[in-house]
Amino acid sequence: MRGCSHLIYPPICLECAESLQSANHLFCENCTLQLTVLNPQDRCQYCFGEKNFRPHLKICQKCLKSEPLFHRLAAVFEYAGPAATLVKHLKYANQSYLAEGMGAFLAYQFYQLKWPVPDLIIPVPLSLTHHFSRGYNQAELIAMALGKIIGSPVKQVLKRKSGDFSQTALDRSQRERLEGSAFFVKKNAAIQDRTILVIDDVLTTGTTLKRCAEVLWEEAPKSLYGLTFCRATE
Repeated sequence: MRGCSHLIYPPICLECAESLQSANHLFCENCTLQLTVLNPQDRCQYCFGEKNFRPHLKICQKCLKSEPLFHRLAAVFEYAGPAATLVKHLKYANQSYLAEGMGAFLAYQFYQLKWPVPDLIIPVPLSLTHHFSRGYNQAELIAMALGKIIGSPVKQVLKRKSGDFSQTALDRSQRERLEGSAFFVKKNAAIQDRTILVIDDVLTTGTTLKRCAEVLWEEAPKSLYGLTFCRATE
């Protein structure tokens, strides 16, 4: 259906609605140029933040005072402009096909980071309510696209216990209280002594990934890495 829709509806840029020359493109030239991959050298390797970042230590002031739960954590884009538009269309406009391209961007950043190839990729789960209403888990689709490229299997070993409503409008403290016991690891997860890569669409406060890491460490993996498509601006 998408392949012939341009015969009825001329293709337009997802970001600015400018007319496109080809239905195979998602953005116009100007908006495409805004898709700038974040440079890992300018970010804390444990939270991927840039606030109070110490380049010589590759860590920010906040992470220096705490014990990071991930060996490394990174994102591909800032949550703004065309990158944020891709996330919103994937999550709220039923455009699941976007996950393939988004997974390719994750693969590009993954190779830039020079991380070890994971034994297993684990997507952050949705609540049952959101999964049912959306029809898919966007993090899982992105993870599957990434897994095809880097040659790692994807397995949903995490399950969400709470959070059957949108957290978009919540502040940091509200998210932390809500996520306090939101996840658990399924039986027979088999992640002991394995290198794990956790995938999500957006890193906002970091609370969701933190809670996922806490329960995953209970299963004694060898190492934990985290990668998201976007990171919210600090």
